[in-house]
Amino acid sequence: MALKSDAIMFLPALLCDTRLYSNAVSHFRRELEVIVPEIFSHDSFADMAAEILASAPKRFALVGNSMGGYLALEIMAQAPQRVSHLALVGTNAHADTPPAREKREQAIRLAERGKFNQFVDGYVEGALTPAHRARLGPIIREMARDLGPGVLIRQQKTIMARADYRDLLKSVHVPSLVAVGREDGLSEIKHQHHMAGALSNSRFFEMPRCGHLVPLEAPELFNAAMEKLLSA
Repeated sequence: MALKSDAIMFLPALLCDTRLYSNAVSHFRRELEVIVPEIFSHDSFADMAAEILASAPKRFALVGNSMGGYLALEIMAQAPQRVSHLALVGTNAHADTPPAREKREQAIRLAERGKFNQFVDGYVEGALTPAHRARLGPIIREMARDLGPGVLIRQQKTIMARADYRDLLKSVHVPSLVAVGREDGLSEIKHQHHMAGALSNSRFFEMPRCGHLVPLEAPELFNAAMEKLLSA
């Protein structure tokens, strides 16, 4: 299967780093330039996107899981001509709702009160299906511990301040994939369907036996989906 891109960029989820995409990185770097930026050093997606674009290849495929999806949409807003393919996984295009903001504020309060591990335990339970928690929970906890409560607070504030990108979707015409884990406890399927319907050249894929962190839970299925996207 011929891949119609020379580079692919993977944007991690909340409290995740390159380890979220470790299998995909190993798989795709045999044929493509692979980039996994750090996304925890700025307080806004606009600043993150500008820094990433300053050093990114001239044109690249773009993949974002959860928080990474919000950043992917900001990159599309700033430089649509540089993105060859777009994959949005377990994410949405709208600004935070009041209930979502309250949950993020609760997470910030936990981190500020020294209860970061309590948040991480709840995150693992919500993000992973029961079948994956014993095997993959330690990886999420390790990433979270390495990034720490300060990153959690900064990322939650950044997410709460993000723009609403629903109108942007209508202007995206590159081959696109909207994917969600069938057992995702942190995303609402209606938002995935909305994005897939708004994008003019998209495919919707509901991944079986997966939760919120598809690249980690089902790496072979994820890689196959990315290959199919990149062949379009």
